[in-house]
Amino acid sequence: MATAPVFEERKISIGRVFQRAFSAIGQNPVVVLGLALIIGALPSLIIGYLFVQAGLTSPQALASGAVSTSGFAAAIFLSSLVSVIISALVQAALTRAVVSANEGRKVSFGESLAAGFRSILPLIGLSILFAFGVGIGFILLIIPGIILLLMWAVAVPVLVIERPGVISSFSRSAELTKGARWKILGLFLVLLVIYWLLTLVMGLVGLSTYGASATGFSVANLVGGLVAGTAFNILWGTIQPSLYVELRQAKEGVAATDLEQVFA
Repeated sequence: MATAPVFEERKISIGRVFQRAFSAIGQNPVVVLGLALIIGALPSLIIGYLFVQAGLTSPQALASGAVSTSGFAAAIFLSSLVSVIISALVQAALTRAVVSANEGRKVSFGESLAAGFRSILPLIGLSILFAFGVGIGFILLIIPGIILLLMWAVAVPVLVIERPGVISSFSRSAELTKGARWKILGLFLVLLVIYWLLTLVMGLVGLSTYGASATGFSVANLVGGLVAGTAFNILWGTIQPSLYVELRQAKEGVAATDLEQVFA
């Protein structure tokens, strides 16, 4: 059994959130990378490739009449729904792996994925409500959207670990993040900078345009999509549950071993 990282302080530390995330990656790199790539980035890229090759998401095809308005709308809706499902599954699976790593225990790919499937339906509902609420908040002068984003920052790990239900997960997240939202905002800004730097590096090696072009996907599109998707899944998929563990230990003194009991 691996040795669990020890975090004695009771003040919330953004540095310690990153420490937890990197520790989880270091303890179980094959599972974390595998989940981020095989369950997250690869299916998303395949779905995107199929939709582009079929011309279902091309505004040019819509304008030319090759694709009807209803078909275009249905393709966008289906693509968005698939993205939500994939995101929910990989986030839940990574939450399982990260919480276990904080307890000092390595879990298998199958164990993590099973935890994802157990939570998939409520997570889809939570993801839709989250996107709707934050989206409306951003439309209303941006600030309300930022507030909701910070309040609900750990709603996903709350749902996966504590299983209180979709609506209660939002209120529980708001409770945990209360008094720490400026630090969480700082964390999100750091993540944004990291993502920008990743995009810059990809640009320098010729992979910056990893979306679909008018003629489809190039090799750079495919490689860039896999790299960006995997990196994003690893980054957010380990930081979010690490933030949750940090908030619970700082506010409630809950040990990672107590968190891990929910999976027993």
